[in-house]
Amino acid sequence: MDIFPVRCQVEWTTLESGCIEISLDKNLTRIEAKMARILGAPTFVRRPMDKMNSALWVLMDGTRSVRAIIEEMDAQFNETISPVDERVSNSIAQFVELGLVSLTRMKDDFDWDIGPSVV
Repeated sequence: MDIFPVRCQVEWTTLESGCIEISLDKNLTRIEAKMARILGAPTFVRRPMDKMNSALWVLMDGTRSVRAIIEEMDAQFNETISPVDERVSNSIAQFVELGLVSLTRMKDDFDWDIGPSVV
């Protein structure tokens, strides 16, 4: 059975370097949110990804199975990503754990926007 990773509806953009940057809410408590407003602190955090995770992020569009993504990552990064199965699987699992990616059993089985944020 194939599994298809798909990006959740998250704010993200492609930087000039070609890497992906994700913007995440800090999930502040009421007191923290009030302090952030008073101090003018941001209520979100920007997380830039490295080249490999950026490539993986783009590939997780709900149209490719985990196997297809592993093969594409191996073709793009060769020995740099060895052992490819383990590294890609672990990275996908981390994205899922962080709530940034969902796993579906069918290709294109989602109904939300997965594109980059409009700035």
